[in-house]
Parts: sequence; structure tokens; C-alpha cells
Amino acid sequence: MLRGLICAIWAIGAGAGPADAAEAFVGRWAISPQACTGYGNTLLTAPLVASDTTVRWYQGACRIGKMYKLGTAVYIQAHCDGETTADTPITLDARGADRLRVTWNRGKTEELRRCH
Repeated sequence: MLRGLICAIWAIGAGAGPADAAEAFVGRWAISPQACTGYGNTLLTAPLVASDTTVRWYQGACRIGKMYKLGTAVYIQAHCDGETTADTPITLDARGADRLRVTWNRGKTEELRRCH
């Protein structure tokens, strides 16, 4: 009985706390190292900056509304301000630690690299 209780407490504690990692898509990503340091307004000059609650890229600044995961991909319904204010579907698919495939508003999928 005591052994079972100790195992249950350990199992609960093992999955919680500061060891939990951030979402794989969180960070600063760009098409090239030169774009990592910029704040441009094109695919070639702007980094994508993602947090748990926002996504910003050359196409707009967005607040994450709904989000679900399927495999490594995160599907987001975001509320964006850009050329127009609209709900925008965004897919962020982390490929390992240093690559991210991005599909913004059902457009062409782009592969970005993590900025260091």
C-alpha cells in the first residue's frame, strides 16, 4: 500500500514543475541568418517570432486564439493585425530543434531555421 502511494506521488511529480519544456515552435525563426537580426517586411528580411500566446511575422502580428496539435504540427487560429485584421490559420511544424515549417493563411509552406 505504502509502495503504491509513493509510486503515485512520484509519477505525479515527474510530469510537473520547471522541467516542463516550452512548445517546440516558441522562439525566433528566419529564412536566413541575415533575417534573424532584422525587422523587415518580407519573407527574406523578417524573422518569425513566436511565444505561447503570440506569433509575429512579416504578414502580421497575431494573438493565438485556438490551438491544437497533431503529431509535431501545431494548428493555430490566430487573430491578426496586418494589411487587414482577420482570423488567420497558421501551421507551425517543428522539425527537430532547428527547423520550422510554416504555413500562413493557407499559403505556400516555408521552411525556417532557428535564430541563434
